[in-house]
Amino acid sequence: MSIRPSLAAVATAVALAAPAAPAAAQTPETRQVELTVGQQITIPAKGVAKYSEGASGVVDVRLPEDGSEFIVVGLAQGITTLLLIYEDGHRVQYTFTVKPLGSEVPDAENIRLDFYFVELSDSDNYNVGVAWPSSIGAGGTLNASIDLTSGSFTTATATIAGHPLPRLDLLQASGWAKVARQASVITANGKQAEFNSGGEVNIAVQGSLAAELRTIPFGTVVKVLPRYDEKTGRLELTISADFSSLSGTGSVPGRSVSKVTTVVNVEMNQAVVLAGLRSQSEAATREGLPVLSQIPVIGALFGRHGKRTEQVQNVLFIVPSVVDVVKMDARRRIGEALATYRAFDGGAAAPELIDGQR
Repeated sequence: MSIRPSLAAVATAVALAAPAAPAAAQTPETRQVELTVGQQITIPAKGVAKYSEGASGVVDVRLPEDGSEFIVVGLAQGITTLLLIYEDGHRVQYTFTVKPLGSEVPDAENIRLDFYFVELSDSDNYNVGVAWPSSIGAGGTLNASIDLTSGSFTTATATIAGHPLPRLDLLQASGWAKVARQASVITANGKQAEFNSGGEVNIAVQGSLAAELRTIPFGTVVKVLPRYDEKTGRLELTISADFSSLSGTGSVPGRSVSKVTTVVNVEMNQAVVLAGLRSQSEAATREGLPVLSQIPVIGALFGRHGKRTEQVQNVLFIVPSVVDVVKMDARRRIGEALATYRAFDGGAAAPELIDGQR
C-alpha cells in the first residue's frame, strides 16, 4: 500500500527548505564636514572593516600603514561622501563639502563710526531805489466792441506798454537756517564705510527722439576706511568727504561742491572734526538811468541798488569705536539674569540671581 503526502505537508517541507531572506540594509549614521581646498582632517579608523569613497577628485582619502586613522585632504570644490563599514555591522557616512580657498569669512574687528553733521547758514538781501523802465515808447493795444445797429462803442479797452512811470523798491530780507544730521555705520576692520545724505533733482532734457530725465544729486557723501591696530590701540582713518548744494537760478540749477580728502591717526573713541568747510558769497547789482544812477547817495533816486550776502559753514564729527561681541557664556548668564528678573514676584521662595555652584 502506497502513502501519498498531503499538499499541506509538501508546502511545509518546501518552506523549510527555502533559504532565509536577507535582512534589511542598516541605515548609516550621517555626519557633515566642511573643508577648504588644501585643508586636511583625520577620522579614526579603529574597527573599520572596509570603506568606500563617493565622487573622486573632490577629496583624497589616505590610510597610513598603521591603519589607525584616515587622512582626508580637500582637493577641489565640490561635494562627495565617504562610507565606513565597521566590523560590528554599523555604518557611518561622511558628507564632505569642499569650498574654494579664500571663501571662509576671516576674523576681523567691527568698527562703529558715528557721524554728526552740522550746517549753519546766514543770508541777507536788500533792494533800495527807484526802478526805471528799460525802454520807453513801446506800442500799446486797443480792444473795442461796436454795436452795428446804433453805431456806438459798447466797450473799449486801451493798454499802454512801456510807460515811463518809475517804481519804488524798498525791500530787505534776512534769515538763517541750521541743519543737524546723525548716522551710525558698522563696518569690518579694513573695509570702507559710506554715509550718504541728500537728494536728487530731476531735470527733463529734450533728446533727439524723446525727452529724457536727468538727475542732479546733492547733499553729503562721506567715505571712511578704518584700520585698527589691536597692539597699539590706535586707529587710522582715510576720509573722503563731498559736500554739495544746489545753486543758480532758472530751469536748470547748478551745484556748489566742496571736497575734503585726508588721513588721520587717532586713539579709540577720540573724535575727528572736519571743520573749515565754510563758504561766503556776495553779489551786488545796480540798475537805473545811465550816469545819474552812479552818483553817490542821490543815485538811489535814479536807479535801484541791491546786494545779497550768504554764509554757509559745515562741520563734520566722526567718532570711531570698536564693537565688543558678547561671548556665548556671557550671553547665557545675561539671559538667565533677565529671566530671573522677570520671574521675581517678591515672594519668599524667589529664585536666586546667582547660582552658588558657579
